[in-house]
Amino acid sequence: MSNDIRAQAAKYYDLCPDMPADVPFYKSLIAPETRVLELGCGTGRVLVPLAGVCGYIHGLDLSEAMIDVCRRKLEVEGVPPTKARVEVKDITNFALNQTFDLIIAPYRVLQNLEADAAVNGLFRCIRRHLAPEGTCILNVFRPKRDPEAMRRVWCSDEEKLSWEAAVEGGRVTCYERWLRMDPDKMVLYPELIYRRYQDGALVDEAVLKIAMRCYYPEEFEQLIVDQGFRVLRRWGGYEGELYGQGPELVVQFAQGS
Repeated sequence: MSNDIRAQAAKYYDLCPDMPADVPFYKSLIAPETRVLELGCGTGRVLVPLAGVCGYIHGLDLSEAMIDVCRRKLEVEGVPPTKARVEVKDITNFALNQTFDLIIAPYRVLQNLEADAAVNGLFRCIRRHLAPEGTCILNVFRPKRDPEAMRRVWCSDEEKLSWEAAVEGGRVTCYERWLRMDPDKMVLYPELIYRRYQDGALVDEAVLKIAMRCYYPEEFEQLIVDQGFRVLRRWGGYEGELYGQGPELVVQFAQGS
């Protein structure tokens, strides 16, 4: 039996219309010679377009199903192995024996790490693979409620429609279900339910259970500093929002002095 929790959902991931407009943001930080490492590259939503503007990009993801989708995209785009490589690896415990000018983990990858040991492992790997003058960018969502309010109202067994997309011969819906959270560690455990309908009949259903660890603005920045890094820039999103005021918390940092 596969341990890939995203195996059944991978085929629906790219249908989501609500992804952040972060690709232009990352492109603006990349020069033609930049070597990029993407942690949690998934289906290549960010990696594939970046492959066209950087010197080399290397992507890691624990989901073999997601990596398979990414590889097919690279093949379709004609990106050679000298420009991009992706592989199945644990982003909290890997050794590539090379360093990178820019390390990224787009769309809240850090938040999927619910245990402190996993978070520490991620930062340890970043430190090991970041070039001396290189930088890393991590992001999380900015919680809309304070911790006490989150504990009171987050959990619900109601299914809420997240998005719907038309596909050949039918449609795919994605519902969210917020069944539980760890109130002490502030870890949310949402479930995403993908359903495909063909000619009006339900033909497939996939449930993706994930963890999302909450970070608040000062807490997120302090986490990076406590890991021995030096914060360079902060953003509240990808359209010029101020840190702590936009929908995202985005931080660029470098090796500590």
